[in-house]
Formats: sequence, C-alpha cells, structure tokens
Amino acid sequence: MKRPSALQLALAAAFVSWLLSTYIHHPMVEGNTYSDVVSFWHVALEPNRGKIPCVNYFFEYPPAACYTLYAAAALGGWSLETYYLAFAILSLPAYLALGWAISRYAGDAAAFFVLAPSIVVYGVYNFDHFFAALTALALAFLKDRERLAYFLLGLGAAFKLFTAILLPALLLSKNRRSVLDAIKFFMLGAIPAAAPVVALNPSYVADFIGYHSGWGIENSWTVWLSSDPFSQSAKLLGYMVAVVLLLRSYMSTVPETEKGFMVFAAWLIGAHVFTPQMALWLIPFVAAIRRIWPWMPLFEASNAAIIFTWFWTDTPTMPWTPPQTMAALRAVALSAMWLTAYRSQPLYRRVEV
Repeated sequence: MKRPSALQLALAAAFVSWLLSTYIHHPMVEGNTYSDVVSFWHVALEPNRGKIPCVNYFFEYPPAACYTLYAAAALGGWSLETYYLAFAILSLPAYLALGWAISRYAGDAAAFFVLAPSIVVYGVYNFDHFFAALTALALAFLKDRERLAYFLLGLGAAFKLFTAILLPALLLSKNRRSVLDAIKFFMLGAIPAAAPVVALNPSYVADFIGYHSGWGIENSWTVWLSSDPFSQSAKLLGYMVAVVLLLRSYMSTVPETEKGFMVFAAWLIGAHVFTPQMALWLIPFVAAIRRIWPWMPLFEASNAAIIFTWFWTDTPTMPWTPPQTMAALRAVALSAMWLTAYRSQPLYRRVEV
C-alpha cells in the first residue's frame, strides 16, 4: 500500500482538527467548551439582529472579522445553532489552507502541528485560525511569490492587525524599491476590508483604540507583579520588555522564519493581553523551527489548560489562580523558545590567526 504524502497527511489532520474543534464548542453539545464564537452571538449578534458589526455598531475586532461574523449569522438564518455551523463551515478552508501551507515547508511534521491542542481547542473559537492560515500561506509563498505573500499578510491584518509587526523583520534587509513594493501589496490586502468600515463608521478607529487600550491585563505574567489586572505600571513594564525583545528580533541574523517567530513571541511575551487563541499565530513558524520543538509540549499543555481552568474560579485574571498559573508556565516556555531561536544566530565569529 502506498504511503500517504505529507500533503495528504496534513490535509487529513487538518480536517480531523477542524471536526474536533467544531464538536467541542458546539452550543448544543452537552458539556461543551466555551468559545468566543458562541459568546459573540449572545453579546453582539442577537441584540443587534440584522445589523453589520463594525459598520452599524461597535465590535472590537478588525473589519474582516466583522464581515465573517455577519456572514455566518446571515448564512445561518439568524439562529444560534445554524450560525455556529455556518461559522464552522467558513473556518474549514482556513484549516485546510493551514495544513497545505505548513506541509510545503515542514513535510510530514505538518500533520502534528495542525492537530496541536491549541488549534483544536482555540480553532473554531475566534478569528485566529484565519490569521494563522493566511500567515502560513504567506510563509509558503515568501521565497518565490513575494507579492502574493505580502498581499496575504495584508489580508491577515484585516482579521488581526499583528502581521504589521512582521513587516520590519521581512523588509529590513531589502532595498528601497523592494520595500515599497512589499508595502503596496500589503496595503492592497488590508485596505479593501477596512475602507468601507472607516467610510461608513468614522468613529470605529477611535473606538477600537480606546477599547483595547483600556482592557485589563489578561493571561500575562505582569499581573503577578501587582496583583492588579488594571495596573498601568505592570502594563508599561511588559511593553518595555516587548520593545527590547522586538528590537533584538528585528536586528538578529537568523533566517526569516525564525525572525518571524521571534517577533510574534516577543510581542506576546510583553503584551498585557495574551489570550490563549493568540498562540495559533506561532504555529506556522514553530512547524519550521525544529530546535524549539522540545518546548512545545509545555507550551501547548499550559495554553490549552487556560480555558479548561478558567471557570474554576470567580477571579480568573488574578495571580495564584489555576488559569494564571497555566499562563505563567506558558510564558516560561515561550521565553525559552524565543531565547533558543535567538541563540541560534551566529552572534560571534571566531577569527583564526
């Protein structure tokens, strides 16, 4: 019997991962696991039935996420169960694209990464699987179809803004013409989704910035410094750490894949909000960096445990609670992964005489 190819394994694993994620969060499954997708129905869609998120009322995500949410509700006929199934069906191409892209540069290992606990537990959960899929596709095309890669990164920014912080890592070594070309195609991916929202709801940008800047510390190690989830000094210290790590990442001499991982990891280590679904951003990079794989079991186990321990306490954002203990262990693992990637560069060259 012929052995399945790396692509076939990756696509099969992606489908199984999607199926598991869809099932565990299904609102009609007894004992289902919490998901933001279901929460969005109760807090945003149902109270604003028929209205478009971001356009007709404020919704705290970028425009492509708003359109996806509205499309799921409209396709589902505006009932919770069918809305959820529509969102899951819209998510399937992202899972398959993620599997396809990772198999391009990680081979057989791709199947394991698309079945990672974070992708199963936090896939059909929020919008991060769309972001991860677009990032993985961009990595797959970066060598031979650069313009398409930057377009996909721009489209990713329409779901989550953070592909923007990847651009310096990818462009610092390029000439002026290449940089301008890359930015142009990045904007071609990002602007079409954003333009209608900004035009029809001019207050959206200010509301978006105000909402996220005022959010408290969530799943960040900095909460352990003050025991206050709204401590401004703890937030500031975290972002100082992020800036230092980002600068180190940008100026490192590692290959682009390692540098991309370091940039995202640097941000997540220092950010005052590191929700567990954000871990999906790292999967496309980690799959290609074997030297950091030994830290993945601790990272994945602690990250997946955050949602399963979240409802054990009435104060899940406080230190010494189970979810924040898991977040602290995750921060240790991610810091070790960043340091491992950083130390892989040839910092010093021995001169023979």
